[in-house]
Amino acid sequence: MKARLLVVSVLVALVVALATPSFAQVVASDAYQVNYYIQAPCVTPQPLGSPLSALFTINTGQVGSPIDAPTAHGTVCADIYVFDTNQEMLECCSCPVTANGLLAMAVCPNLTGNALTGVSPAIGVIKVVADQPTGGLCDARSINSPVNGGLRSWRTTITGASRLSLVGLSENHFQSAPLTAQEQQFLGQACAFVTYLGSGRGTCRCTAEREAADLVAD
Repeated sequence: MKARLLVVSVLVALVVALATPSFAQVVASDAYQVNYYIQAPCVTPQPLGSPLSALFTINTGQVGSPIDAPTAHGTVCADIYVFDTNQEMLECCSCPVTANGLLAMAVCPNLTGNALTGVSPAIGVIKVVADQPTGGLCDARSINSPVNGGLRSWRTTITGASRLSLVGLSENHFQSAPLTAQEQQFLGQACAFVTYLGSGRGTCRCTAEREAADLVAD
């Protein structure tokens, strides 16, 4: 595992080193969102009453509506990239969200429970890119058609003995940032390296949109 991590670090550094100044070009002004997370130790099952930190993402309906053709429904891919505080990508995945749909993913276990390193840090960075499916599929390894305004995301923390009571609910809105060609290439290639070298690790777990209510009821 240490050897794999060294290879990942070298390859990611190579991607950055090969990036040229032309990649500073902005390819999407409002398709890229960033935030941080703080999470209690990621163990399964989580102790009863432990804080729940989660990512909530809404499809704003920029590319279609729920009554579009069954194969479309205005779907936007939430390309998700999770980093530790050493700027190392731990996990990545791409989750389809239909128009007006709500995606809800617990930081633990969905985003940090399968880290490439085998360690789930208590604090880190989450990046989300709104992207259109390619051939009907979502793939975080390649950001092809960013969708401006396609997604809006929040990091939510719920504390208390019963999550249904929403005791201690706090929310923090993801901040929008320009997506440059350099970052577009880096995120996709780093994700490809992580998933390839992880041998099963390094891939976060998407949830179905209908699981949003189950998340807070657990």
